[in-house]
Amino acid sequence: MYLTQLINSAMTIDSDIQKQILTQCKFLASGGKYSQLKSETDIDNDLFNYHLQFLVKKGFLDKNDQLYTLTEKGKSSVTNIDEEIKTITPAYKVSVYMCPIIDNQVLLYKRLKHPQYSYTGLISGKIRYGEPILETAQREFTEETGLTAKFKIIGNLRQIRKNSQGQVIEDGVFYICYTNKIAGTLVPKGPEGEYFWTNLDQVSQLKKIFKPSLEIVITEVQNRISGNVSWDSKFIYELQPEPEDY
Repeated sequence: MYLTQLINSAMTIDSDIQKQILTQCKFLASGGKYSQLKSETDIDNDLFNYHLQFLVKKGFLDKNDQLYTLTEKGKSSVTNIDEEIKTITPAYKVSVYMCPIIDNQVLLYKRLKHPQYSYTGLISGKIRYGEPILETAQREFTEETGLTAKFKIIGNLRQIRKNSQGQVIEDGVFYICYTNKIAGTLVPKGPEGEYFWTNLDQVSQLKKIFKPSLEIVITEVQNRISGNVSWDSKFIYELQPEPEDY
């Protein structure tokens, strides 16, 4: 029932301007002022303000101390808005997790967009319609990090995520793409996150990580690196993490 309500609420956002405003707010940790949001557009002031206030009225944004911030409803909606083409995609997603490892170091990212702003996990990307899985991994990896790599699929996860009220707000399958063949110079920060290398043994000690998916993938990779499990043996998990604050 809640999923139906969520999809219906997202589909009320039929204006490109509203999608653009919500997408901007997605990347602001503590919200943004009117002038900050408006500066990213060439839209007439009256028209921009109309759509901004519409989003407040419909409960997608809160206004407090001159700052516009995403509400729970807003965060649930932006997770289904494609940042590149500003379209609302189906709630069920098919994506890739990229797991690049060199000398026992894994490349992770700290998320700089809502929902789950500042959480750390594997670099991910959505598979485009008709796009092969490994092409998605290569494309997204280069777009986000500036690096190039050749990946292989080692498993997949299905994740059903819930907010702190226990309501499902995200559901999807992630193909796990591994590589130890990487070239180029890392771009440490981009619009979506900060990218950094860390030792495999220290991943579980990081703050605000995506659980349990990150820990599961790291464990599976370590088992293969150590020779305890064959690289040809693919893993499959269906995960329902504990409810989280989005």
